[in-house]
Amino acid sequence: MKRDQLLKIVNIVFPIIGFGLMIFYGVCDTACSSLRGTFLGVDLKMVGILFMAALLALALLPASRWTASVAHLRTLLLSGALGAEVLLVRFQMVHETYCPFCLAFGSCILVLFASNFTRMNRYMALGAFLAGIVAFVLLFDGSILPQYG
Repeated sequence: MKRDQLLKIVNIVFPIIGFGLMIFYGVCDTACSSLRGTFLGVDLKMVGILFMAALLALALLPASRWTASVAHLRTLLLSGALGAEVLLVRFQMVHETYCPFCLAFGSCILVLFASNFTRMNRYMALGAFLAGIVAFVLLFDGSILPQYG
């Protein structure tokens, strides 16, 4: 199988997996159900669903004159999300509360980033990564709700 075909499959399958993880996270009743977070006031589950839907839409677009623009947009999305995931994993480490769904979602982002990295503009990727960190430092609101039982 050619590398382009494999990359296309990865860019379709992993957003679907990430989308499914956020759906299952919504019905989670384990330790991760105590984790809450918003970005710009929007629940992180919804942000994750919309993010993966956008990546899936980009992967399903037919090749056209917009191919370079789509690749740049994918670079910005994946790099920014990777920066955000660094802070979200840190949040879980600081509070010693780990969510397998969140960590698996972050793994999907990491796989997508690594798979697409050789085609990324490195300066754009670095800028978006740093912007993702800054955006989550400024606009993320997370909490751990106590569990009784």
